Amino acid sequence: MGTNAKIAISSGILALAAAGGIAAWITMGNIEHTDAAAEIYQNGKLLKTIPLLEDTEFTVNCENGYNVITVCNGKISVSKADCFDKVCVNMGEISGNTPIVCLPHRLEIRVINGKNEIDANI
Repeated sequence: MGTNAKIAISSGILALAAAGGIAAWITMGNIEHTDAAAEIYQNGKLLKTIPLLEDTEFTVNCENGYNVITVCNGKISVSKADCFDKVCVNMGEISGNTPIVCLPHRLEIRVINGKNEIDANI
């Protein structure tokens, strides 16, 4: 078998593998995460797990202040907080694996999807 034939076969295999990877990525991005939920932690302890399919709003209080957590359209955010830097509020809405953290209030919000974390903002 000549060098050109080996290159052609290798290129074909690589193209098929790439096409398969792209198809899998597109398919995974279009799957509706019906069991998506968020875990709310404070001081490293799990306070509650809430589904992201139910719109809600609640307040988490601590000795230093509060965070208002909002779930809307499958995404979660800290909509209000009385911390000095407001990094948690400025994170905006999340639905993927980037957590929201409020260091002054020792609060962390993690999005989960059953056993697997959601890997991209959809």
